[in-house]
Amino acid sequence: MEWYQPKSLEELAKLLGEDGVLIHSGGTAIKEDKIKSATKVVDLSSLPLRYVKNEGNNWHIGATATLRDVIDVLGKEECFNPLVKALKCTATTPLRNRITVGGSVFLSPLWSNFMGPLLALDAKLNVVGKLNGIYLYEEFLSNKAKFQGCAVTEVSFQADASTRFFFDRFARTANDYSALTVTLGFSMKGDVVDEAKIVVTGCKKVYERLDALEAGLKGKSLKAIDPDRLFDDVKLEFADKPAGSGPYLAEVARVLLMRGFDALASAR
Repeated sequence: MEWYQPKSLEELAKLLGEDGVLIHSGGTAIKEDKIKSATKVVDLSSLPLRYVKNEGNNWHIGATATLRDVIDVLGKEECFNPLVKALKCTATTPLRNRITVGGSVFLSPLWSNFMGPLLALDAKLNVVGKLNGIYLYEEFLSNKAKFQGCAVTEVSFQADASTRFFFDRFARTANDYSALTVTLGFSMKGDVVDEAKIVVTGCKKVYERLDALEAGLKGKSLKAIDPDRLFDDVKLEFADKPAGSGPYLAEVARVLLMRGFDALASAR
């Protein structure tokens, strides 16, 4: 097995076009079967991708930034409290010091808690390899096979003080994998919803964007909405899990959605 440390994105893209490549960054997701089948290890640590920076309302997170890096920077921004909360619920402190953003996004395991907040933020991914360009994270999730032979080099999104977010999850214990997560994001103009993002993860479809509900909230005053009836028509399907049966998890998701709406409505 050969070990490579590319110094540029062009060199990385060339390596990704070869067979038997195993990408190494934090190393926490590398399994024995992947090691056995790999002939080349491409280590990303020499690339200048460990950053979390702000340009106006645009945030950019490099692929080798760790979850700890993101928590340290975004923890200073009030509007990102839900994203920071999601990451703090992920794994343990030693692992958060190793787990990288690029791996978390490319693999998108449900235990990372990253999926819901990034979908609510309409996050975009910079991708190199067999494909090169910027893609919506939602497009990436909907067709992962398309992105085989690629690597994520950056995650970016927009947010400002007019946007409020809520994140919560359901798990048996603090360190257990999340059975489901809910994320709500409202961009406001005064008391009126300018744009709504509502995402549930952990369901049978992996995640659900509640598009009809998002559209129905647009242009409405939060004071005029009855939260007890808002989610009556939401139908979510979950498989049975150690944390509970499918119907039970669907009811938990509904309760968390109502709790999130109440939290955002009372914050105005």
